[in-house]
Amino acid sequence: MKILKYFKSQKEETNFNLLPDGIFTLEQDGKIIDVNNKVLEMYEMTRFEILGRYFSDFVENGTSILNKVVQNKSTATVRALMKNEEIRNVFFEISAIRNPETLKVYVSARNITKQKAEQKTINEKYAQAQKIIDGKNDFLIDASGSILSSLVSIGGFSRALLDGIGGALSEKQQKYLNIINTNSKDLSYDLEKLFALFKLESKKVQYNNKGFDLISLIKSIDRVYKKDFQDKKIIFSLDYSTLTQRDCYLDGEVIEYILRCIMDIFLRFANLGKCSLNIGHPPVDFLKQKDFSANDSLDSTKYVLFEAKITDLVFSQEELDNIFDLYYKGSTKRPIGLKATLNLLKLYINDFKGDIWVYSKQNFGTMMTFVLPLK
Repeated sequence: MKILKYFKSQKEETNFNLLPDGIFTLEQDGKIIDVNNKVLEMYEMTRFEILGRYFSDFVENGTSILNKVVQNKSTATVRALMKNEEIRNVFFEISAIRNPETLKVYVSARNITKQKAEQKTINEKYAQAQKIIDGKNDFLIDASGSILSSLVSIGGFSRALLDGIGGALSEKQQKYLNIINTNSKDLSYDLEKLFALFKLESKKVQYNNKGFDLISLIKSIDRVYKKDFQDKKIIFSLDYSTLTQRDCYLDGEVIEYILRCIMDIFLRFANLGKCSLNIGHPPVDFLKQKDFSANDSLDSTKYVLFEAKITDLVFSQEELDNIFDLYYKGSTKRPIGLKATLNLLKLYINDFKGDIWVYSKQNFGTMMTFVLPLK
């Protein structure tokens, strides 16, 4: 705090008595030679009781803290030593400056006891909330196996009945079994993504960053999903022809999971439209625009850009504004698995020091764009 200008005049109406904070004037050894009226008010003492004593008599560890504040030109939170020893939890925020000509030190003190108490309450509430969240995540992670296993059984047995394992079915029985089978699959998808998100939030995911061939991984995923796209008659295009660097040193299983999440979104929400996944290196201007400035000379080949587009899925502006807020209650009803998947992708991608953006508009569809470093 630059307060020297307040001490150039000796007139009472222009000196430091007009300042809202308490002001001490000290000799170099910490001896108090003057205070303003605010200090008298803060300590409930007279000028006679304060002058001639030392700063450490009024602030705990005052001399050592004051030296650091002056040298570092910083502020510090200190505990005040009050006249009434029963009053112990009074805290000041202090700043200080030394006059190089007179060698006097001017200390500004502001009472922050109320703010500190409020912050303590906030911290305690946050710690309590975090404990509840961690407990909830642990419980759900432990329970996820049995829950998903039950849903798999429902889906499997309903599929078996539809295939005739229990004999011929009436038209109404087939209708109900189809509903059961479809709903169990959808619920399994939604819960799997939620459980994965809870596990990631709990910080229990450990990454195994070993080198792998990114292009080989892309090809293998394409082979796995090709039949699914054909069965649903979805037009899907994949282009990675501009990808020149294929060595990736992130967690290969997580990268595979990210790409599978994109494919699952395509399969679940594409009906008559088109889906595309383009993979290459981002332009340097794009990296600069998105603030990827880890080094002065950005090399685009050290990053990989994914552009996933689906024409049948469109988000409103309200949804886009809150798309990475899993618990936001919007006016549009979407499957919880979709939002959980997008939040899951963002957490994974951010953990790898990448970033993701979602664009959407009518007559275009939705584009999910994300950038990852290869190392």
